[in-house]
Amino acid sequence: MSQKLILQKIEKHNNHYTHPSYYLERRLLNELKRELRDAAQETLNTINKLERAKLADTPIRSIKNSLIGSATLFTRAAIEADVPPEYAFSLCDACILEIERLSSIKALQEYEYQMLDDYIHIIHEYRIQSYNKVTIKLIEYIHENITESITLEALAEHVNLSKEYLCSMFKKNVGLGVIEFINYHKVEESKYFLKYSNLSISDIAFLFNFCSPGYYSSVFKKQTGLTPRQFQQAKPM
Repeated sequence: MSQKLILQKIEKHNNHYTHPSYYLERRLLNELKRELRDAAQETLNTINKLERAKLADTPIRSIKNSLIGSATLFTRAAIEADVPPEYAFSLCDACILEIERLSSIKALQEYEYQMLDDYIHIIHEYRIQSYNKVTIKLIEYIHENITESITLEALAEHVNLSKEYLCSMFKKNVGLGVIEFINYHKVEESKYFLKYSNLSISDIAFLFNFCSPGYYSSVFKKQTGLTPRQFQQAKPM
């Protein structure tokens, strides 16, 4: 099956998914961690078109509780993106104080987007401190092309470096080899499709441009300790 047909199949599945809010929530958090601001805002727009859960007796208290829940999820995502917990929790505290201060539903709805932007900003700022500019450029390229076949040649051309120097610099800066880093994020991204789509494991392996389903399964098991099928069938913790 071609990648175009797979993407169409995903889109069709999303339109009829029985629990769209959870799927979209996971997508939003993944986009936040990858600093994909436009995509994250678009996903939040889609979520907000759905009916919010009633979390209190009054509409304004209900939306405040909903946003506090979002702040908690954003904080966890930021920590998973390697932001030090003390920074992430400090931002969460500031967000909750602002949520409680606001007194209109419109202001709260607008603040949700500001809060999303603030978390993306803190992830970006921490990465700038942790990695050099070339590494950040490489990571951004990898995230933006995660379903493509990402070669060392393409990465080297993207930052105008030799493959040898690029690999050495990346490993020193990130602690993982380039291919190891790419495969790690392909596997992490593929987990959502294993759990929340009706794609076959072969389709998912093809979508993320692994050379074969067998190689995908091998990389997946090495990283998670489970085969894709075992992960798919495992009950949520």
